[in-house]
Amino acid sequence: MLVLGINGSPRYNGNSQYLMSGFMEEMKDRGYDTRVLAAPKLKINPCIGCGNCETKGVCVFEDDFTHIFLPAVIKADIIVISSPIYFYAFPAALKALIDRIQVLWSRKYRLKMDEFKGRKRKGILLAVGATRGKDLFDGLKLTTRYFFDAADIQYKADLCYRGIDEKGEMENHTTVNEDIKNLARKF
Repeated sequence: MLVLGINGSPRYNGNSQYLMSGFMEEMKDRGYDTRVLAAPKLKINPCIGCGNCETKGVCVFEDDFTHIFLPAVIKADIIVISSPIYFYAFPAALKALIDRIQVLWSRKYRLKMDEFKGRKRKGILLAVGATRGKDLFDGLKLTTRYFFDAADIQYKADLCYRGIDEKGEMENHTTVNEDIKNLARKF
């Protein structure tokens, strides 16, 4: 089984990457194959709403989304998104990838293709935010839910941490390592 990690943070070795690395190590220790894609490193075009995927089931762009990201999403059994909060949303590179998943939505809902043939795929959100607002993670959770739905993935769990801003702060969080272990045990 493949666990695909999608790291949305443009900050190298930051708090989001710490969460992702910890979770992926736990999954590796449990015998899963793992792969992590860093959204900011992928060369992708933003969705232009042309509708090609709605009529033909493919995107008009030939880029890292088409050749790297989409095949990995289709192959994965578990997908983990790790991201910081940028103005109550995902950072731009990750949001662009999510927008382009419209191709799977189109295949599923417009073209009635059974892309995943009954596979039971699962999804997880790992997120950090600097502020402590009550609604801080609502936008990410909602966007993740729709991304997962388009890709035929069941939203199973999330770990979201408020008040984490400076690089390296996540490593000193009192419960993060136990939280990650407990989450990995569920899968």
